[in-house]
Amino acid sequence: MLTDATELSPQEEHVARSRLCGLAERLTAAGTLRSAQWRAVFQRTWRHPYVPRYYPDHGAAPPVGAADGEQRRAEWLAAVYSDESLITKMVPTPLRKNGWFTSSSTMPSLMLTMLEALDITDGCRVLEIGTGSGYNAALLCERLGGEYVTSVDIDPELIELASARLAAHGYHPTLATVDGAGGYPPGAPYDRIIATCSVPAVPAAWLDQTAPGGMIMADVRGPLGGTVVRLTMNDEGTATGRFLPHYWSFMLMRPGAEEFPPVRPQPAMTAEDAVHSVSDVDPELLHSNGHVGFVTQWHLPGVTFRYAHGDDGQTGIQLDAPDGSIARAWHAKNDKGVHVQQTGPCRLWDRVEDAVTFWHQAGRPNYDRFGVTATASDQFVWYDHPESQHRWRL
Repeated sequence: MLTDATELSPQEEHVARSRLCGLAERLTAAGTLRSAQWRAVFQRTWRHPYVPRYYPDHGAAPPVGAADGEQRRAEWLAAVYSDESLITKMVPTPLRKNGWFTSSSTMPSLMLTMLEALDITDGCRVLEIGTGSGYNAALLCERLGGEYVTSVDIDPELIELASARLAAHGYHPTLATVDGAGGYPPGAPYDRIIATCSVPAVPAAWLDQTAPGGMIMADVRGPLGGTVVRLTMNDEGTATGRFLPHYWSFMLMRPGAEEFPPVRPQPAMTAEDAVHSVSDVDPELLHSNGHVGFVTQWHLPGVTFRYAHGDDGQTGIQLDAPDGSIARAWHAKNDKGVHVQQTGPCRLWDRVEDAVTFWHQAGRPNYDRFGVTATASDQFVWYDHPESQHRWRL
């Protein structure tokens, strides 16, 4: 239930107002907040009622909240009115010592970037996938009015809390506890769909529920990363658009409120099976250079990537394909390059090398040189334009 802990004293409200206006000023100066209308909406919408507490350091430190002592309360208020993503829910799991975070209040600069990029106009019907704390729904309601906003989440507790928080501040959007992959048919069609979770491909239901001329904005990502893409729906049911130029990320959309990534067994590779070679591509690039990982994953559909540990203490990266192909590349380099082991019907590391070569020859392109085309039956990532010869199925 909503408590009075987030109510501010006059002095705290003055501090919060000053921080909120200061943040709006900084985001405007940085070019993040460009619209006078969205700036006014941002400055009218409190964030603190939707984040009564947060978990620092990905849950490694105790939560900080409005109900704590004076010093911690000041820390809470400062964090809420900063440009930071704040983890708002942790649940126990044997996979992580500190639990698994399942909801957060996204950094304001990212939410405002997405909202502005969606070109929301008066009367737009918006579906938000991932209600979370309810703060983004509050921004949408402040801009459009609650009757134009629908927000869904798979976690019933989040929906209950968000409903109370929003109602307490005069916002009454349609809220529902459903699997976001299915959208929300009762309110369709929508002029805009915005997802605050990541997906490996655009769910078919979102395409079906978007009106012609409408837009879908979501973080589309593979195993090595991704970023937010903005798609526009045409009259034939095809959505096409480019990735935004900056790296952004959201939590993966979950199929169940308490389901987490499974622990996957590491396929075996025997010394007799492996074909040994030397590569100029450092496996560390796949993790340290977001653009390299972004491009590489599209060249290797269905392949998973994980850290590898050798019996001799070496570390590296392992690639596993559905057909049983495996590749391992070790971080330690010698004067000849990186040691690679491969087995199975497909030489996976050869494809990694092809992807890195493509990226270099293309001039090391940024995310916004790539885009997505999605229909109910097919989806692919493309380079430069939808009809490019460089296309990879999602």
